[in-house]
Amino acid sequence: MTTLSSDTTPEAEAVLLQLLRQAPVWKRLQMIDEMYDTLRLLASADLRRCHPNASDEELTRRLIARFLNREEVVAAYGWDPAAEGYSFFEKSHGHAH
Repeated sequence: MTTLSSDTTPEAEAVLLQLLRQAPVWKRLQMIDEMYDTLRLLASADLRRCHPNASDEELTRRLIARFLNREEVVAAYGWDPAAEGYSFFEKSHGHAH
């Protein structure tokens, strides 16, 4: 049986999945919120590493461009991440976000 993670045994994964199924909805939502916070912190740290001289405003814009697609950024914030060179996936990975 294949597991979701290469370093987890099928038995351990079965226990984890059962615990997650039994957890109340509020607890699962709390876990999702904490994972999102961690993702945002990791993305912010990567941006600071890649752009050490960027202002806080630029880093915030770059972070927004990582989490939203171009159309969403333009609609919500009124600026175009591609025009400002903040399009993470198009420039860094060769494909559209």
